[in-house]
Amino acid sequence: MFTLQVDNKELYSVFQPIYSFSNQACIGAEVLVRGKDVSNSAPISVVECLSTPSTFSRSEYTQSLNRIHLKNWKSKSRDKNWMFLNLDFQHLDSVDDLSIADILDDLGINGYELVVEVVESEIQDDVLFQNLIQTIRKSGCLIALDDFGAGHSNVDRIWKAQPDIVKLDRQVLLEATKSIRSQSILRNLTRLIQQSGSIALLEGVETKEQALLAMDVGVDLVQGFYFAKPEQGFFYSTGEHLVSEVTDAYAEYQKERKFVEKIQRSGYEPLFESLNGLNSALQLEEEMLCISQLSFVKRFYILDLKGFQISEEYELEEHDHSTRSENVLKKGKGLCWKNRRYFVKATQNQKQVYISKPYRSLIDIELCLTLSKMITLNDGTQFVACFDVSYHDKSTSSVQISI
Repeated sequence: MFTLQVDNKELYSVFQPIYSFSNQACIGAEVLVRGKDVSNSAPISVVECLSTPSTFSRSEYTQSLNRIHLKNWKSKSRDKNWMFLNLDFQHLDSVDDLSIADILDDLGINGYELVVEVVESEIQDDVLFQNLIQTIRKSGCLIALDDFGAGHSNVDRIWKAQPDIVKLDRQVLLEATKSIRSQSILRNLTRLIQQSGSIALLEGVETKEQALLAMDVGVDLVQGFYFAKPEQGFFYSTGEHLVSEVTDAYAEYQKERKFVEKIQRSGYEPLFESLNGLNSALQLEEEMLCISQLSFVKRFYILDLKGFQISEEYELEEHDHSTRSENVLKKGKGLCWKNRRYFVKATQNQKQVYISKPYRSLIDIELCLTLSKMITLNDGTQFVACFDVSYHDKSTSSVQISI
């Protein structure tokens, strides 16, 4: 193991494995610096490890650390695996300070083995940012945008840098474990990354439940203490059995989620029971108006098969607190909702109640769910009946309906 001795410190490399669910294997590792006091072998903090000694310039110190990391990687790497290296861009003033290509040449390491992690918040100068990206690519290295979703993340950096990999910050995962709505945000961020042409990596996975959630939202790669902690030693097989365990458990995880969704759907089905066997659209509207007196129902509307609203707009004063959008958005007959998922799903599966994802309504700018179902009158005429109900963001551990 190669080390760097500076003052009374001995600095060395540790590796945290990164795994692929599809490959069922470790695909590489992130290298991190650790250190100890030479006199008593007591560990020293990462902050102290990274602080520049008086005998070095910042760029010289960074290059020295990178060199020992790459030497240690070369001693333990295997074919077709990546080493993730977080370079210090915060103190970089010029692309000349980035000498990663020289180190790779000296050590005989192929550029494609190295994934350079860029923390986008560290580089405020867009011109410098673009120059650094180009320099890294010329070295043959891959680029990972780190800590995405934390702090002041800029989505436009994904378009500008076109990174090979985007690392979703652990804070996004923590939020996703708290509520179902936050899970949707994580899922959509993952899709955004993938649709932009990058690989999505979720870091900070510490429990089996988080690992299952990571698999469910569709991330490509995972990293975290649940699979393996950073270690000096051989790391490839450390957490691969856990990847297999999560994959094996995923079918049961999906089954449970579908069961919860079924419970939620069945909780709302009574809202539509009295709408069967009616003779006219007017009767349907009157019956839905009666149902809308329930405290958790915000409003209702009836759509024809082209997606246009045919019902009047009623002010449900006892539980309609909107004022902000009252004079901005039109209400009532003639509104078009044909592009809404709750309309499309109701027409596709006519026997089932559809429950939308939580969203902020254009009517009162409040969170709600829309429930929809195809209703057939006695003469065969069909409409899509919709209720908006209050949504209170709930714990992912709860299976209760939101009322």
